[in-house]
Amino acid sequence: MFHQNNIVLIGNSLVEQSKSAAQLNKRVINIDSFNDEDLIGENYKNSCEFGLVNNEVISILKNLELNKDDTVIIVSSDYETEGSYYKKLQSFGKIIGNSHETILKLQDHKNIFSYLQKNNINFPELLNPSNNNSEKSLIKNTKMSGGLGVKKNKNNYKFNTNEYCQKFIDGQVYSILFIANKNKKYEIIGINKIFSKKTVFSDFCFSGAVSNIKLSSSQMSYLNNMINLIINEYNLVGINGIDFIISNEIYFLEINPRITQTCFLYEDFFNNGFVSSHVNSYLNDCVHIDNKSTEFVSCFENFYADISFEINFDLKKFNFVSNIPKVKNHFDTGDPVCTINAKSIDEKKAKKILLDNISLVRNELTNIEII
Repeated sequence: MFHQNNIVLIGNSLVEQSKSAAQLNKRVINIDSFNDEDLIGENYKNSCEFGLVNNEVISILKNLELNKDDTVIIVSSDYETEGSYYKKLQSFGKIIGNSHETILKLQDHKNIFSYLQKNNINFPELLNPSNNNSEKSLIKNTKMSGGLGVKKNKNNYKFNTNEYCQKFIDGQVYSILFIANKNKKYEIIGINKIFSKKTVFSDFCFSGAVSNIKLSSSQMSYLNNMINLIINEYNLVGINGIDFIISNEIYFLEINPRITQTCFLYEDFFNNGFVSSHVNSYLNDCVHIDNKSTEFVSCFENFYADISFEINFDLKKFNFVSNIPKVKNHFDTGDPVCTINAKSIDEKKAKKILLDNISLVRNELTNIEII
């Protein structure tokens, strides 16, 4: 356990983090761009839709007047590009996780792909943007995660500074979560099968996952080698996730150097929750997983608005819904609305429960069509 009594969570969609942190009986402060109904703790709205650390976040923390030595801060989004916000944030408490310098290195796609290539790790081939082939290549954005910014390449597309082009690989996308300490020791938490949807923001927007996926020993050996290489090169700490795709081989897609949206699927793996373990891996070098033998499979699916609308139904009546918006909240086309959850003893049964739960919510949200 750590001695600090204030836990500041910064990002978007912080509900599951707040639930995990709440069991520690400490002061939980959420600075969230969604500000959902089921957040636990003190809630402050960040108007940046991506939940970035910005002037608004700094202003909120200044007004709170927290004791710096009694505060830990977890950022699960990113930082505004201008303004030295990582340094500013350090003046309010101990930032738990990877430094902004590390995050920027990992956003340099040429650097990380060059490193992986030297160490025989597969990744989708980088393509010259001028050779447009809409069927076989994708546009990606180094500053975005969760599938945002991933689009099918179209003829005469004008690339922005943070965008690059990769060959399209047809296969199943997964993520692997691991927890690491400053001594480069790590433990794998679990592997997820990833769902995605087409929205106005992306052709492959992250929309959900199934936990506790089992892979072969040879595949796990390859993934362990990949994680080892990346930790040793970039000194990763805390909970991190790597997205990869399995086709004829395993291909690295991207790394999320922070607590991810799938961490809550493994809440029961840690006696005091995943937020506590994330903090302890940084402060106390602890990477122990308490209940890794847990056999339950958890899954979730995010709903997105297909048209602009104002929600007129209180979703709190369903115990399987999270990230619950306040009644009268307005949503634009493509905005995330809520999350539907399910849990069972195996993947097939969990997915069946998930589909049943989705149907129940669809019956209530009759004024819109959900993507």
